[in-house]
Amino acid sequence: MKQKMAALAYDPTRNVAPKLVAKAEGRFAENLIRLAKESGVLVIRDEMMIQTLDHLPNGKEIPRELYEAVASVFRILVLERQKKNN
Repeated sequence: MKQKMAALAYDPTRNVAPKLVAKAEGRFAENLIRLAKESGVLVIRDEMMIQTLDHLPNGKEIPRELYEAVASVFRILVLERQKKNN
């Protein structure tokens, strides 16, 4: 099975909801994941989330039905950032 990745971003001053800023599969996904880790970006593996986001085009805000699922991922990111800063 090919490696897949999706990157989300959220800027509450510009967007109503988080949006998909990148997605890839195969070697391109592996390279993006490696670059993210090297840059200090926290990478979360969630196969269900990837499958759910796979149909969205890049640059598109996530649909309302995904708010709760994406919020749970963002919570993990916030907690990990807080741990790192303490």
